[in-house]
Amino acid sequence: MRTIQRLDFPGEARPVSAGTAFFQADDPPDCMYSVVEGDVEIFVKGVLVDTIHAGGIFGEMAVISDDRRAATAVAKTDVKVVALDHQQFHDLVRKSPDFALRIMRVLADRVRRLNDHLSRNVRP
Repeated sequence: MRTIQRLDFPGEARPVSAGTAFFQADDPPDCMYSVVEGDVEIFVKGVLVDTIHAGGIFGEMAVISDDRRAATAVAKTDVKVVALDHQQFHDLVRKSPDFALRIMRVLADRVRRLNDHLSRNVRP
């Protein structure tokens, strides 16, 4: 999994206790997160679909598309995260095309893993 540099995210990391939900599916979009320490689990319709480790990001679809949340994110362990709101995200994309490319690579990796998972679990 590709990672995003901590330096890409302005602001201080904030601690979040294990078991805390960052957002639920169908919540309105507000920000994305970078995991500085710990692990965050991503659930779709109650099924664990991914675990985001330190250096990873989650919630990025919300700041890209402005659609309601598609998944639920819960701190698996005590974590430290940095939030990036819509305006900060768009400012970074404008200032750093490299940042935008890294976000696209993360999304491409996720789509590739989902395709691999589906191809292993779908019978012709």
